[in-house]
Amino acid sequence: MSSWWTVGWVVGAVVVLLVAILLLQIIASARKIDGSSQLITKDLGSIARKTQPLQNVAATNRAVQTITRCLRIARGAAPATDRYSTSPGWRPPS
Repeated sequence: MSSWWTVGWVVGAVVVLLVAILLLQIIASARKIDGSSQLITKDLGSIARKTQPLQNVAATNRAVQTITRCLRIARGAAPATDRYSTSPGWRPPS
């Protein structure tokens, strides 16, 4: 009977050792992922700052169209009709 106790202790020690090794590997992987995610977040923040002016392209385009339309009217031309106003589903800009 005493030899089975020894075998049980050895098997238990091996299991505990394997769990400890796996836990250390999981912790190391988590730290690596955390470092990578911080770097990616920093890069995404930089990209967001660099592309912020692109958010204003639509507003700038509308302003240019309004200025151009007003200049044509000021020069005496008839107001241009919107070429899309006859399309199905067209809605006037708000």
